[in-house]
Amino acid sequence: MAHAVDMAQGKVSHVLGRLALPLMVSLFFQNLYSYVSTIFVSWLGEVPLAAVSMALPLSYLALSIAKGIAMGSVILMSYARGKGDEDGARRTASAVLPLMTLFMGLFLFLMIPSLCRLFYLGIGADSSIADQGGGYIFWLVAGFPVMGYVMTVEALFTSRGDTMTPMKAMLMGNLLNMALDPLFIFVLGWGVTGAAVGTLIGQSASGIYLSYKLHELFAEKMVFFPYPGFLRAWRQILGQGMFVTAAYLVSPVALIMLNGILSRFGPGAIGAWNLMSRSEMMVMLPVMGLSNALATFTGFNLGRLDYNRVRQGLNFFLRVAWAIITPVAALFFFFPQELIGLFRPTAELQLLGGIAMQASGISMLFSPLLYAVNGMSQGTKHPIYIMVMAFLYVICLRIPLANAFAGHWGQTGVYWSHPAATAGTALFAAFLLQRLMSGCRRSIEIDLRARQEALR
Repeated sequence: MAHAVDMAQGKVSHVLGRLALPLMVSLFFQNLYSYVSTIFVSWLGEVPLAAVSMALPLSYLALSIAKGIAMGSVILMSYARGKGDEDGARRTASAVLPLMTLFMGLFLFLMIPSLCRLFYLGIGADSSIADQGGGYIFWLVAGFPVMGYVMTVEALFTSRGDTMTPMKAMLMGNLLNMALDPLFIFVLGWGVTGAAVGTLIGQSASGIYLSYKLHELFAEKMVFFPYPGFLRAWRQILGQGMFVTAAYLVSPVALIMLNGILSRFGPGAIGAWNLMSRSEMMVMLPVMGLSNALATFTGFNLGRLDYNRVRQGLNFFLRVAWAIITPVAALFFFFPQELIGLFRPTAELQLLGGIAMQASGISMLFSPLLYAVNGMSQGTKHPIYIMVMAFLYVICLRIPLANAFAGHWGQTGVYWSHPAATAGTALFAAFLLQRLMSGCRRSIEIDLRARQEALR
């Protein structure tokens, strides 16, 4: 219980900071592991790297579904605990793992070699890539239920205000994974299969640690089988989570479409964009962690009918997010060549990457409003706003502007469509935030009046 944060008491900045910091660290190390693993696989050659790269949409799909279920359950449990409804929180907690296992289990069919090969050929891979990726896919999808289990237990901790214990589990699993990757890939000669096996072992270690700590700190055990009446809880979790899943899927879909536009201008244009995207993501990770903390904090205090703490939480988020992003955005804009030079690029990549970095620097300044909507819409149980905003950004602005700008200014136009689309979406996000806060205030006022009348 030592790591749990009391979201009802104390200075809002202190509470949100304690919630967010472990989430930030976890996201950073998760991204760092992916980066290092990609480097290891790239040393094996183009075909192994292609086999892993072409399986990324599968990983994104599983991760997006798992994230949606996990966040949906976090919000419901946080809200219930804010109301003092511990039984309601426990009912949700008991329903999460069976639901998660059901969805993650659907991917296990790809462990069948013929279906795995069909998957690769279906997404345009040739036979050499399909042959190389068979072992990788087998162990990758075998790990999806384990990943779902880990994210379920993390959700139970987060809903109680404990983000420190999941951070420790994430660090342990990722560090173990990073140590095992070179052993399995190179020393034992397992190639790309070794990368997937290392991931499975790392996730399993995290899951074992979290299960032990869950029982030790909260005297809880995971429920593997549905209880009577579980369908209602499943509907509630999916009602929250499906919009989160849809929003998470937008990023890989947008990346695929943007790569298609940039492919007209050659690999240099794509490479410059991807280098910028990787750099931008590292900057956004702290803001993403803070946004997840805001969602949990908002859900809890909405359950307590405490509008002032909800408002203070949003204000704190915006101040800190801009404090983090503004100096980094200035570096991206004024020193782009120096930053892109860290990747030791070719002359073409150096030039194009610098332009992409400048565009990213401007885009960053608008992003806190987008992440604020993500956190507040989840916390207030209006996740559809996330999907609406994502649809506006990608379908209505990002892709059309990239196409239009590419026709006038080539690949640099695609880069500059990034801040243009983000700025347009930020205006809409500001409107959504005002709407969310007004609705939150009205809802709390109605519930308070109902509670007072019930006491008369």
